[in-house]
This record gives sequence, structure tokens and C-alpha cells, in this order.
Amino acid sequence: MSGAGERRRFLRAPLQIFINEKTGGQLKLARGLDIGEGGLKYLTPSSEPPAAGDVVIEFSLPGTEKAIRARARVTSTSESRHTCQTSVVFTAIRGSDARVIRDYVISRKRAELFEAIRNQHLS
Repeated sequence: MSGAGERRRFLRAPLQIFINEKTGGQLKLARGLDIGEGGLKYLTPSSEPPAAGDVVIEFSLPGTEKAIRARARVTSTSESRHTCQTSVVFTAIRGSDARVIRDYVISRKRAELFEAIRNQHLS
């Protein structure tokens, strides 16, 4: 996922949660950065990117208790000295889980819009 010409199919919203990433029999704890119905971006405290191929992602969105589990394909990584930022596209996710993500993103986008309108009105 890169560049100014990038076109996403789904809206994305900021995300501050913990995520479990499973790949090659290894489990890593990650921190979510943003999410959309089609995928997510997260940060691991290791400069080592996940193995090429599929990963399994598990998480619960704020305000929900339901665990979401999805298979995903790594689309990009960006390593630094102590962290690795990873972007994935969901390749297998239950329809009900995709709806939960969509509802979360819509509610976050509405809140951002209302906040922007309120700030503009008060300035």
C-alpha cells in the first residue's frame, strides 16, 4: 500500500488496540494503527517482518467483546530499528465480522466529522 495514486476500496479509521498475529506457528503481539473492512495496518515491536504469505489476525474492536479472527495476506511492510509496520488485506473473514468492522469505521468517521464541524463552528 503505497503512493499518492493508491485507491482503497474501503474507508479506514484509526485503531488503538492489541492484535495477535499468527504466522508460521509463531504468535506475535501487535498494536493496531488503522482498520477498514478489507484489511488493517499494525505495528509489532520487532524489526522482523512476518513471513511471506498468509497470517492469521485475531482482535476485538473497542466497545465489543466479540473476537474477530481473519486470514490475511501481507501487502506491505516497513521495518525500522525496533519495529515493523505491516499492512494486510483480509482474504478470509466471516461476513458478520466484516459488518462489525464496517460499523466501527462508520461510527469513527461520523465522530471525526461531527468533531470537525463542531470545531469549525466554535472557531
